[in-house]
Amino acid sequence: MKRLKTLLVNPYIYDFAAYSFWSSPLGLLYVGSILRKNGFEVDLIDCMKVREEKRKEDGRAPFFKEKVTKPAALKDVKKQFRRYGISPQELKNRFSEMDKPDLVLVTSIMTYWYPGTREVIEIAKEAFPQAKIIVGGIYPTLCEDLARETLKKADLIVKSNEMVRFYSFIEETFSISLSYKPSMDDLDAIPYPCYDLYDNRAFVPILTSLGCAFKCTYCATPYMYPEIIRRSPVSVIDEICFWHNRGVEKFVLYDDSFLYKKERYAKPLLKSIGQLPFRLDIYNPNAINAAFIDDELALLLVNAGFREVRIGLESMNPAVQKETGGKVDSGSFGKALKSLRKAGFSRDDLHVYILAGLPTQKWEDIKDTIDYVLQSGARPYIAEYTPIPHTAMFEKYYLDARYPIKEDALYQNNALFPFAWDGFTEERLTFLKRYLGDVMR
Repeated sequence: MKRLKTLLVNPYIYDFAAYSFWSSPLGLLYVGSILRKNGFEVDLIDCMKVREEKRKEDGRAPFFKEKVTKPAALKDVKKQFRRYGISPQELKNRFSEMDKPDLVLVTSIMTYWYPGTREVIEIAKEAFPQAKIIVGGIYPTLCEDLARETLKKADLIVKSNEMVRFYSFIEETFSISLSYKPSMDDLDAIPYPCYDLYDNRAFVPILTSLGCAFKCTYCATPYMYPEIIRRSPVSVIDEICFWHNRGVEKFVLYDDSFLYKKERYAKPLLKSIGQLPFRLDIYNPNAINAAFIDDELALLLVNAGFREVRIGLESMNPAVQKETGGKVDSGSFGKALKSLRKAGFSRDDLHVYILAGLPTQKWEDIKDTIDYVLQSGARPYIAEYTPIPHTAMFEKYYLDARYPIKEDALYQNNALFPFAWDGFTEERLTFLKRYLGDVMR
């Protein structure tokens, strides 16, 4: 019987700014590995092409980019709009050079990146009219109704928790029976994501869990994954060894709740990583919770190969801490930094995220928090607030935004500063960024 061909596509994006901050279509690659285990022939086109000659030692790199015309909805925004990744013509050329797939899987990550996803679906539909096109990812999960309206040419739109529906569509469409249909509730049963499809693997993300123990009011993780699901430490170590044997030395930890119940999970896992007979470089773009960091854990992070530690403080203002969920306060943050510095991390190794642009937030709060982080011996980073559907903060304040953020996901882009007001204008945000740049020189 002829093997069914599947093409995985990570679309190019349109945005005001973008950078490969260890970004990777992890979910798409997991699904590809599941289909491959079912006998499918799997190929990949990652449209998010980076400039390899400018890749940093830690694995990050700038995307290829090109200036483009802003969509009508954003025409009054005084910022340059760009396409990041390959061009539509390059994608068409890639399609024309390959065997026609039976199935095309397209991911859609940030909600406001849907225009690129829509274009890729339309190009794929024209190039492969006989193929079935399935789109999934964060955008359909968080904006289901909008996705069904904007991504009409897809044959199936699935949310992150709809793997059973996905399997059923495959079986009914191709009149087959899938022998391997793992649930996302069992991370140990899922094969490693198919990063072997990349010619160059500068890093590989390692997923140790899904879900989060905290209910931060700005974060949608609890909506997408209501329960914490964890892999066994043995499974994590096996995957690290698998990729290391294939030349990978840099690993990225995406988890939202890695340190939760640290005595039972994070500490034993970090000890096992530290005992491996080879050196690793580990990075955590998703902040870890300062409230769980003690002297022992800080040393374990060093020994496991963390080259830096990223922490989410959000604000040193107690009122803002309470409004955003209260997962960390200034006291636990200060203790965490002392433990990390004691373990050997320098100021330049400690990166602290500060949320800017929250509804009703004043600009002075950001400046005070920047100064506090600097005095504490770490590097502050301004993270502009993104309004995310199905979060408590979004539902409470969406009518106060200066754009219709619930009607069109384009307006959910943090670059638009949706919650600017008299107490925190765009001019003040520009001032804060310049101030931060000056004090960090």
